[in-house]
Amino acid sequence: MLIKFPFLAIIKEQGGNIMSDLKTNYMGLELKNPFVIGSSGLTSNLDDLKKCEDNNASAVVLKSLFQEQFIKKSQEIEGYLNYSHYEEVYDYIRNTTDNFGQQNYLKLIENAKKKLDIPVIASINCTSTKGWLKYAEHIEEAGADGLELNISFLPTDVEIDSNFVESKYIEILKKVKNKIDLPIALKIGPYFTAFKNFADKLSVRGADALVLFNRFYQFDIDIENLSLKAGNHLSSSDDLSTSLRWIALLSAEIENDFAATTGVHHGPDAVKQLLAGAKVVQLCSTIYKNGFEQINSIKNFLESWMDRHGYKSINQFRGLLNQSESEYPQEYERMQYIEALTKEKNIK
Repeated sequence: MLIKFPFLAIIKEQGGNIMSDLKTNYMGLELKNPFVIGSSGLTSNLDDLKKCEDNNASAVVLKSLFQEQFIKKSQEIEGYLNYSHYEEVYDYIRNTTDNFGQQNYLKLIENAKKKLDIPVIASINCTSTKGWLKYAEHIEEAGADGLELNISFLPTDVEIDSNFVESKYIEILKKVKNKIDLPIALKIGPYFTAFKNFADKLSVRGADALVLFNRFYQFDIDIENLSLKAGNHLSSSDDLSTSLRWIALLSAEIENDFAATTGVHHGPDAVKQLLAGAKVVQLCSTIYKNGFEQINSIKNFLESWMDRHGYKSINQFRGLLNQSESEYPQEYERMQYIEALTKEKNIK
């Protein structure tokens, strides 16, 4: 066969597989493969967005538009003014600063849609209900293919309970869903009391996808200078476990799609998440570490792995190892193992 059709041998040598169907559907968007570039500095300008596409990314999530940064900027400007003398210009400053930041972001969406053939998903992080709705509406008008709500709320007040926290997320989702027609994903953290129950609530209230999990900014302490400093801002494959477990637990029972993020660095990481039930994996830290070519490297591994195992499409094995398909479903829920706790180790 290879002698009769020598081009097949060439494709094999280059790590390709003409029989592999990598197409997937993520929150209603038809994607050519499951590799989406996550919201980050990598998706903040048109040149890098084009590099993502040229290296076979199937979609991009733009760097989040943070309402807070524009509030801070307007406050800095206001700090130069005397409120008693310049009260009438305060609202003008706030609106002008916010609108200027929005216009740059909306222009990026418009230019990306003209330049790219892959879906462009916007991302926002707001501090007020008005902000969530205003930004979402403008993003839809700019032509984005979808919207990721990057909700990060740290409940540091002792009076705030888990019900209040969950209701805050649900309220944001509900109001944005009522405002726009774009498919909506929620990028959230893992720190919820009963996560399966909460994920189901988000699904019932219209979330098209859940992005698991948001890796919040890390901080550290400088013990010599007695000050705070930035922690490690890049993930590693060691960070894969939390999202892997929850996607395996949720994907068979919760109707919305799941995007795996944080810890997907190499081909095996991506395969694991797909086996757990993820529709897509979001790549970020690995591109910072290895360059945009890493997208192709992970794609080639997936094609080779599918070829070795006889799979012609992702749908044939997606979710094959989620909890509902497991011979030992209880193992997904065990937090600790007695053997691991009691086994003695020789320490030298």
